[in-house]
Amino acid sequence: MHKILLKLLLKLKNPMATPSEIIKENVPSSEIIYLGLDLGTSQSAIVTSTGLKLNVASIVGWPKDFIAYNMVKKPIVFGDECIRYRTSLNVYYPLEKGAFKYRGKSSDGKPINEEEAKASVELLKYLLGLVERKGDQKLFAVVGAPARATRDDKQAIIDAAEGLVDSILVVSEPFLVAHGLGFSGNTIVVDLGAGTLDICRMPGTIPEEIDQRTLFVAGNEIDNKFIELLKKKHPGIHINSHLARKIKEEYAFIGSGPGKIELDFYINGKLTTINVVTELRKATSIVFPEIISHVRELIVTFDPEFMSSLARNIILAGGGSGMKGLASQIEACLSEDLGTVTVTVVDDPLFQSALGGLKLAQEIPLEEWEQL
Repeated sequence: MHKILLKLLLKLKNPMATPSEIIKENVPSSEIIYLGLDLGTSQSAIVTSTGLKLNVASIVGWPKDFIAYNMVKKPIVFGDECIRYRTSLNVYYPLEKGAFKYRGKSSDGKPINEEEAKASVELLKYLLGLVERKGDQKLFAVVGAPARATRDDKQAIIDAAEGLVDSILVVSEPFLVAHGLGFSGNTIVVDLGAGTLDICRMPGTIPEEIDQRTLFVAGNEIDNKFIELLKKKHPGIHINSHLARKIKEEYAFIGSGPGKIELDFYINGKLTTINVVTELRKATSIVFPEIISHVRELIVTFDPEFMSSLARNIILAGGGSGMKGLASQIEACLSEDLGTVTVTVVDDPLFQSALGGLKLAQEIPLEEWEQL
């Protein structure tokens, strides 16, 4: 896959051209739909050359019985509806820890059962089915995968997409983030998602294994830690992962943060107001040392003449990138040893990888798409 992508990028006529300019160089846009797809642990994002731009919660559910079926009115449920009706459904998270559960084993080494594999395929079919094709329009897709996704991980996506697209390329998500923003060299992308923390050094060519890190200390682990701390301090508290995620998304911070965050919970069946600021601070802080350690390592092991350039070009992406204080705390911590450090948060973290995928899809020459 690395060699294929390198070959494709070397053949690009104008890597800095905008998507609209590139479409004009290819065949008429009416004959082809280009697609960028980010298969995320929590949210999947999809953008197309026809203007489609949407996100779907990466959840699949089947009604538990005929009562549940009569409630949801569907044989299979996707996205936010799964959360809304979760007590009536057998719910699956097919992209848990960033791996596409299609065959073999998941990222934690556990076998993937038939239901998990089916959920993965159904989610992919649903997402790709949202693209409305007319007549004989072809669909060419670039799909984002975690930085250190194995060849088997990527091949699983390709196999599952057979018959759903005309051609597909699976690429590292951090690479797509940087590519979409026009950064190809002397840049570090920190992509903090729900299932994985992906850190990738862009050395001016296709990143090698030595340039990339994929860690499983990410958004879901923050949620789990937050729940653990609350239950320890307040035995009998009623909280689940969905509620913990909502609180994190609204209030999460790194650093000093606010003095208090008072929220209502049921504790032993009684509605109670408690201050969760300490527990939330401790929970969110578990990702910070990992970011600092691996970003510093990628900088200091680079060509010494370009280390300062790397330090000044750190891109923060993914659903966790908007965490209050994260960018400034990274700058402050790393600058103690490395001098000037600049961290830029992407404007559209939910869609940035998918947008990079769309940009790359439109840049690839038609003849190369037909050979993939």
